Amino acid sequence: MVTIVGSFLIGLLVFALISVWFAPIAGVLPALFVSVTVFFVVTMRVGKRVQLEMAALQPLLEARRVDDAMRLLEAIRKRYGKFQLLLDGQLQAQAGLIEYMQMRFDSSLPMLEKGSFRNWTALTAIGCVHYRRGRKEEAWKAFDKAASVGAKEIIVYAIWAKLLIKDGKHKDALTAVRKGEKAMPDNALMKDLVHRVANKKGVDTKKLPDSYLQFWPEEYAKQMVMRGRRGGPAVQQPTQRIGAKQLRRRS
Repeated sequence: MVTIVGSFLIGLLVFALISVWFAPIAGVLPALFVSVTVFFVVTMRVGKRVQLEMAALQPLLEARRVDDAMRLLEAIRKRYGKFQLLLDGQLQAQAGLIEYMQMRFDSSLPMLEKGSFRNWTALTAIGCVHYRRGRKEEAWKAFDKAASVGAKEIIVYAIWAKLLIKDGKHKDALTAVRKGEKAMPDNALMKDLVHRVANKKGVDTKKLPDSYLQFWPEEYAKQMVMRGRRGGPAVQQPTQRIGAKQLRRRS
C-alpha cells in the first residue's frame, strides 16, 4: 500500500512541476510513466528481499522449529507487509497454514482468511476447518471459491468430493469433480477421480500428490508413527504466492 501511495505522490509531483513549466496536458504522460516505473521498481525490490528472507523458512520447518518459523514470518510481515499490496495477507495466510499443520485449527482460521484472496491453498484449508467444526455450508462455499481460484489443482476437487461423499452428498461430489474435469479435460488423474466418484468408489487418496497431506495433518502424523518417526507432523512450506514470485512447490 505504501508503494502505491508513494508512486502516486511522485507522479503527482512530476505532473505539478511540468504543469508549471509548460502546460497541464504536457504533464500527464510523464507523470504516469514515472508513477508506473517507481511502483514496478519498488515492488520488484521488495519482492526480492522477501524471497531472500523467506528462504530461511523451509529449513526451520523441516527442523520442526515451528515457533522460530512463525517469528520469522511475523518479522518479515512487519518489515515489508505495508510496502506491497496483498503481501501482508499472503504472509498471514502462510502463518495460518503452519498453524493448521500443527492442528491448531481455530487459531489458524483468522490468519487464513486474511490471506484468502486468490489463494486456493488458504481457501481449501478454510473449507477443511469449517467442515471440522460442523459448518458444512461455509465449507462448501470455501471449496467452491478454491476451485474457482485453483481451477487446475486436483487436490481441491479431491478434498471437496471426499468430504461431500462423507456427508452423503454423492450427487454434489460428482458435480464438484465434473468442474475439475472441465478445467482439466486431458488430466488422467482427474479423469480417474471423476470415474471413481461416478461409480461411488470414493476418492483414492494414494494417487494424489504428497501435498494433499498438508490438509490432513492427522493422517500425516499417523503415517509418521507407522514409519517409526517421533514428534509431531513435519510442516512443509505451503504452496502459495508470496511477493512477485511463486514459492517452490512440493509435488
